Amino acid sequence: MMLVTLRMPRFLEPVVLGTGRPLSFKQTAEGTVLIGGGRLSRVDRGFETTELDFRELTASARTVRELFPVMRGAVIHRGWAGIEARMPDEIPVIGPSSTAPDVFHAFGFRTGFELGPIVGRITAELITTGASALPIAPFSIRRFAGNTPD
Repeated sequence: MMLVTLRMPRFLEPVVLGTGRPLSFKQTAEGTVLIGGGRLSRVDRGFETTELDFRELTASARTVRELFPVMRGAVIHRGWAGIEARMPDEIPVIGPSSTAPDVFHAFGFRTGFELGPIVGRITAELITTGASALPIAPFSIRRFAGNTPD
């Protein structure tokens, strides 16, 4: 789940991740602030829907207010939740399919926005040359052989 504020004057450049409490905190180029950090919504996978958990979102907002006094004047504009694709071992799948020729995987990133550029490079190399210059064996779908379909 995430909270998004109205635009604020620029005060933060890096992405802040918490230790000891759930927190992911970043300010966009437009000035809005995204507040998250692993707090989970209620999910109905059958209908592919989520429902915000306002107690958890309130805890996120309190954490940010405690750590960043500038946020005490922030106005929450909206909240949202999504269903993240994650693998049982929390490691994404990157590489060729084990069952379909000319099919390449790049999925299962619990969070992965920051990994987009490098995964794009790896996938492009796989498609154009059949190999990656980087070691990707630990990300193979084959690690689940016999456990899940490809």
